[in-house]
Amino acid sequence: MKQPEKSDKIPMAKEPTVPYMKTFASQEEAERYNMIQDIEKTDMEKFHSFCRMIRIGRMLSRAKIVK
Repeated sequence: MKQPEKSDKIPMAKEPTVPYMKTFASQEEAERYNMIQDIEKTDMEKFHSFCRMIRIGRMLSRAKIVK
């Protein structure tokens, strides 16, 4: 029977999964970052975002403006 080989790798500390606030130097940099994040989404995430936008649009179209 073979003995399992020991790994020489040092265990790495995991980064916290807590969301953080990212800041940008310019509006263009923020738009580029958001565009890249949107491209990397799965099809299901894109579908959920699309459905959410439709629900928000319906809600806002039914809103009555009161002065």
